[in-house]
Amino acid sequence: MRHVRQARQHPLDSPAVSDAPIFLTGVTGFIGKRLLPLLLAEGRRIHVIVRDPARLHVPEGAPLRIFSGDIGDSGVVRRAMEGCEEGYHLAAMVQHRKDPAEYERSNILGTRNVLAAAMELGLSRLVYSSSIIVYANDPSSLKDETARISGDAFLGDYHRTKYYAHLEAARCAAEGLPVILVMPSSVYGPCDLSDANRVLAWCRRFKHGWVPHWLPNEGRLVLNVAYGEDVAQGILLAMRRGEGGEGYILGGENLSIRELMERIGNLAGDTRPFRSFPTGVLEPLAALSEGLAKLTGTRPLLRRGLVRSMNLPWAFSSDKARRQLGYTITPFEKALRATFESA
Repeated sequence: MRHVRQARQHPLDSPAVSDAPIFLTGVTGFIGKRLLPLLLAEGRRIHVIVRDPARLHVPEGAPLRIFSGDIGDSGVVRRAMEGCEEGYHLAAMVQHRKDPAEYERSNILGTRNVLAAAMELGLSRLVYSSSIIVYANDPSSLKDETARISGDAFLGDYHRTKYYAHLEAARCAAEGLPVILVMPSSVYGPCDLSDANRVLAWCRRFKHGWVPHWLPNEGRLVLNVAYGEDVAQGILLAMRRGEGGEGYILGGENLSIRELMERIGNLAGDTRPFRSFPTGVLEPLAALSEGLAKLTGTRPLLRRGLVRSMNLPWAFSSDKARRQLGYTITPFEKALRATFESA
């Protein structure tokens, strides 16, 4: 039998006082690593699900209960959530995988398992980390939470599976589950190189002189980049101040690729000008790259979805999160310098 506790909001400027543990997925991921210390600082007990406990680095004696497994296993999810009052679902498959089933197990099935357990066990509040990629098909030059979410075309398996997971969370919210959706933009920050942290990857390439000074379409593509520490704080604020069923974009500054590359280049002392090429020349190269990767069982150097994304608008507004959650954005120059110094 499903039941849902009445949603409640925490006092705006203080954490909830509760003896109940917190449920957390994605603790070894880019944002999870940054959220965990914030939760531990509040003195909360935390239940975490991890595939490989050896990847989890926490202070000795931290009030963590570790459940070994993955969120694709509904039994593990339910056991980890039992006794918890609040939850954060951050886990997702972001890195490139050859098998689409890996994305589906983590991003769709895993999210369904978390939502179903939250409904069954009566979790009082759940923050689900979606992504701005769900808005990819909206043509607006500056997008906010009113942007169109559609499955008209997908940029790849990550986009497809996060889209369907987002719909699942929205459906459960409509059924009464107090789930708050957050949509981080392109995250970056120090010391954690991953597929998601492209800014750090570019910083490393500049430091080692590995950057070809060519940009697609004169570098006009605009990206919204969000500092990881800001996003972690925003997720915590969403738990305290967010409304069930609402969504909040957690982003940063909107910058053209040219401006972003020039700023990184300035930090590296590389001020050579960039030349331009049309993205059209990349499409056949991406198709060839994907074909070779399939034959050799390796990772493609270039994907067609990435090429298509270069012609889409990726500027976003975080004004709603600022107004309703008190979300703040670290100045880009300060955040970029910290990221560059760690590269």
